[in-house]
Amino acid sequence: MQKTIVITGVSTGFGYAAAKELIARGYRVFGSVRKAADGQRVQQELGAQFTPLLFDVTDHAALPAAVEQVKAAVGENGLWGLINNAGIAHCAPLAHLPISEFRQVFEINVVGVLAVTQAFLPLLGGRRNCPHPPGRIINMGSISGAVTFPLVATYSVSKFGLEALTDGMRREFSRYGIEVSIIEPGTIKTPSWE
Repeated sequence: MQKTIVITGVSTGFGYAAAKELIARGYRVFGSVRKAADGQRVQQELGAQFTPLLFDVTDHAALPAAVEQVKAAVGENGLWGLINNAGIAHCAPLAHLPISEFRQVFEINVVGVLAVTQAFLPLLGGRRNCPHPPGRIINMGSISGAVTFPLVATYSVSKFGLEALTDGMRREFSRYGIEVSIIEPGTIKTPSWE
């Protein structure tokens, strides 16, 4: 049985690299993109083991269709994993940061993670009488979730929040056998910092 993983934010950066590596290791990957053209490009580059899911993590109305698309493909085998990777970073002094930008970062980096996790939780084994083994959840955090640096406090706030959210998920989802972890890389040159 082939293991299937959903990754958010696969058009570039960590999400793209994770999808590429997992496919090379024999996994099937469904990855979220916000633009159909990005989905086509990534599918051409990664091959038949990659399937794009067209949704933005802040568009909660689009999530049910993505879940149904994955469910139709995996059936009763469920998901092996969910990698919540989609995120953004804003660099600005807090004294001049538009509140709308602060909200946007939090909506994507924290609220979006919860929304996507809730949507895919049944396929990960978060339900009664689940016919398949529980999956696992990996959230993409940052060293900024432990240390706040000048001009990137907004990003840090979101990653501190993601730390707390991950701790809550880990404790609450353990009843289903679902393991939850967070990865906290340091600064790495990815397109999100451009």
